[in-house]
Formats: sequence, structure tokens, C-alpha cells
Amino acid sequence: MLSGGIITEALCLALILVGAVVLGWSSVRHYRTLAFMRARTYDRQFFSIFVCGLSIIMIIVIFTGYIFVATAKETGTFDPEFLLVASIFFLSSLVVMFMVNMQQKLMGAIANKRLDTIHSMICAIEAKDIYTKGHSEQVYHLVGLIYHRLPGPMKAQINLVRLKDAAMLHDIGKIGIPDNILNKPGKLTSEEWAILKQHPQRGRHILERTSFREICDVILYHHERMDGKGYYGLPSGLIPLESRIIAVADTFSALYADRVYRKKYSFDEAHAILRASAGSHLDPMLVEIFCGLSEERINAMSLPVASKDRPSCCSYCELTALYGATCPRRKETRRGPRFSRCICPKV
Repeated sequence: MLSGGIITEALCLALILVGAVVLGWSSVRHYRTLAFMRARTYDRQFFSIFVCGLSIIMIIVIFTGYIFVATAKETGTFDPEFLLVASIFFLSSLVVMFMVNMQQKLMGAIANKRLDTIHSMICAIEAKDIYTKGHSEQVYHLVGLIYHRLPGPMKAQINLVRLKDAAMLHDIGKIGIPDNILNKPGKLTSEEWAILKQHPQRGRHILERTSFREICDVILYHHERMDGKGYYGLPSGLIPLESRIIAVADTFSALYADRVYRKKYSFDEAHAILRASAGSHLDPMLVEIFCGLSEERINAMSLPVASKDRPSCCSYCELTALYGATCPRRKETRRGPRFSRCICPKV
């Protein structure tokens, strides 16, 4: 029969070991949650430093506690009071796990509200301008395709989620444009055109007091031209890279769709117009990158979100699907996509 001392030692080590595992797993989940927050707030530096520091501290605590108790056992200096310390460590790890769970639930709820806000804004735009239904979704899919083909140094200048948010909301200012101008079947008069050109400024005014205020300038300048003859006459060197990317995607989407005043252009015709606009209206490098995409690839990525084959496992997966990223559950097999257990923050 085992003595009470041996049982106490074994229980103490077990508590330390289980607590270490729980704390380590909580650290991993905490990192994922902070990475999710970083993407939503367009922040890169703060959360990375914070997570690294937190992980190092947790690792030190885990190994120090376990080695201390194991050494005490081997040297015969094991004190039954160590059980109390081990119990406190174990309970603390459970508290940390509970806090991380709550944090993930809160982040998931915030993400859902954010997604609902974006969809509500887009629905409001499309309710006014019926011929551009699905245009915003197509633009954010197209900017994602362009982003992934950019050279490394240019990629490093861009936060993909910020770019996608701006693409999704680039026409939000059209909410303030009269319906008779948005849906006019004929050519706009100079006065009507002047009103329509106000939509980037109106979009900035709508978003500048919201959590999307960081993308206001991207939206404001998405109609600027490389020759400096855009809506606000901004020189090409001052046009944000995100705005230039959106301009290419926006132009193609407008050409490749029916409008109230004309039928859609064919894929080749739209490409030809883009190439003719390179250097004057659009960034020539970005036009070349975009024109390197096949028609099948563009059409596949331009489907509405609701029609895509994707799971609905949690709010993070909903957002990654919305923004064109790969859901962590999806794994390609010979028999097609297979979905494993979700590894992202649950709600």
C-alpha cells in the first residue's frame, strides 16, 4: 500500500503538471485571440510584443514550478506544504483558462457586431443603387487577389484586413447621393457629376467617427488618378497604395458588370480598357499584376460570399471567409475539401 507521503508527492506533481499544460494551452489560445484582435484593429506591433512577453513569462513560471517540486522530491526535502502551493498554481491556471475563454467570447461577439455593421452599410448602399448589387463584395475579393501577387516590400506596407475593409466600404458615401443621380439611365449633367464626385468625401464623413476611421483616407482617395487629374487632384506619389489597388479593382468591377446606362464589357474588353488607362488613371504596375489573373480565377473569387463553399464554425471563420482567407478547418483532400475541428477562437 502506498504511504500518505508518496500519494501527496504524486498529487503535488500531478497538479503542477496539469496546471502547466492548462496554462500553456491557455497561452496558445490567448495568442490566437490577440492575433485576431490585431487584425481587427489594424495593429501589428503592440500585440506581437505583448504576446511574446506573456508567453516567455508563462514558460518560466511553468518550468520553474515543476523543476522546483521535482528537485525537492529527489533530494528528500519535499514538504507536504508544497501540496498547497501546487494547488494554488493549479487553480490559478484554471482561472487563466476561464479568463481566456471569456476573452474569446467577447472578441467573437465584437467581431460579429463588426461584421453586421459592414453588411448593414453595404445593404444600405445597394438599396439605393440597385445596379451595383454585389459590387462591393466583388471589389474586396479582387483586391485580395491583387494583394497576394504583390512583391514582398509592397505587401509589407499593407494590412490586408484594412485593405479589405476599405474595399468593402469604398462606396459608402453613395448613401448621401440622390437616387435620381445614382440610377439615371442617361449621361449625367455637369452639376449631377459634381454631386456624384462628392461620395468619397461623404464616405469619409460617415466613417471618421467610427472604428473604421483609419481607412477614411484610403476611401477618400480611391478615385485619384496617376496623372493628378482625379477627384481631388492628388499627385500620384501621395495616393495611398491601398487606394491605388482599390481603384484597379473598382474599375474592372464597374466595367465587367451591367450598369443602368450600358451593358457589361467582355473580359477581354475590360482588360483592354484597364491597360489603356495604365499610367494615366491607374497604377501601371498594379494593372499588370491584375491582368495576369485568369478569367476563371477572377470569376471564381467574385462569387457572392453566400454562394461560396465554406463552413460556419465560428465568428472568426465567418470573418476569414468574408475576407478571402482560408478557414482553419478546411483541408484539401483527393475527394475534395474536408473540415477538421475548428482551431480558431470559438463563440
